[in-house]
Amino acid sequence: MLDPGGHLLAFKREDGSGILRPQIAQAKAWGALGMGLGGRALAGCAVEAPAFFSALTDISDGRIAPVAGGVLVRDGDGHVIGAVGISGDHPDNDEACAVYGIERTGLIADGG
Repeated sequence: MLDPGGHLLAFKREDGSGILRPQIAQAKAWGALGMGLGGRALAGCAVEAPAFFSALTDISDGRIAPVAGGVLVRDGDGHVIGAVGISGDHPDNDEACAVYGIERTGLIADGG
């Protein structure tokens, strides 16, 4: 989980997972925070504006992954208080896991 400024608050890696999974998960969360949209919405935007997202990748030093699995975390008033990124399965399943985990805490998940 990242805080609203994109700083790492919590991280969990399963034994035996691929060595890039942590970076992918953080890029999903960081992209959601940076653009204010969940990863699913970002993926749609990337299809419609590939040049813009190519520039965003450069601007962010490669820290954006516009793919489902990056989910904004909102409080009860709708304010963004962080983001969760999950990687390791199909992006739809990553997103479902993130939403489930966020909602179990009583917060609001916004996957886009």
